[in-house]
Amino acid sequence: MKKLKYILSCAGIMMFAACGDDSSSATGGEKYILDEANQRAALIYDRCYVSENTTRWDEYVDTTWFRYKFIGDTLIVDQDGNTADGYVNAGEVREIRDGYVLVGGREGNIFGTWKSTKEDCFYEEGKIYCNGYEADGYGDAFFTVNVSKSNLTVSWELKKSSCPAEDIEFELEEVLLYGLDESEYSINRLDCNTVKFNVNGKSVTATISEDIGRDNVATKEIIYTSGSKTCRYVSKKVHKLLQMPASLCNANDMSKYMKKNADYPHKYQVDNDDEFYPCMADLLGVNVEY
Repeated sequence: MKKLKYILSCAGIMMFAACGDDSSSATGGEKYILDEANQRAALIYDRCYVSENTTRWDEYVDTTWFRYKFIGDTLIVDQDGNTADGYVNAGEVREIRDGYVLVGGREGNIFGTWKSTKEDCFYEEGKIYCNGYEADGYGDAFFTVNVSKSNLTVSWELKKSSCPAEDIEFELEEVLLYGLDESEYSINRLDCNTVKFNVNGKSVTATISEDIGRDNVATKEIIYTSGSKTCRYVSKKVHKLLQMPASLCNANDMSKYMKKNADYPHKYQVDNDDEFYPCMADLLGVNVEY
């Protein structure tokens, strides 16, 4: 029997969250600090503490510090570190060598609305580089940061031009090419949410849906169907730079973390891999490799 490679994973994302001007709580639960004189900022996080059978919501658990600078009307941001990882904010001011690129605000003014670039742009060694392609993220997401004297909001949403089936095509090829000759399979994208493929004598349809809710939880679901058999892949993710919503701090959502030692999950990302891969192996008539 052929082997199914363990590789169908969620796409990753990277972003920066800017900050307000004091330590007050902002919409969505973010707490923040702004040091305009030294162009530094920080996000202060509440966390879900997970023990063997219970969860607990704790406030002001750890802090992530950033440095920022302006190049014209472009905002460059670099992450300094998180106190949970041993970072100590000693007040040292150093030059930003690389960082994230945000646009939309005014030159020299941190207050306003900043957004990640449509193209995949990054700052390195004093220059901004753009590779000419749309920036990739979880579901082709882009980020909006609103900063005012009294408030901060951070959000991310799917691009209207998002075509998640393109990612499925790539991921399927990564799986199916493992141990298979190209002549043994075919893939056909029907639309931006549906892919049909034939492999190992079976015809399979994959339908994908993606969503980012108001709570900043990104959800991806893919339904694979062949004849009367169906396999469902689902993942939920909150990037580690975003405040995880308190609504996720429950035994059901934190069950995977409860299998480990008691701790604060540094970021929230769960999926049903343990169920999905054996199901796909059976659907395709292959062995699964973990």
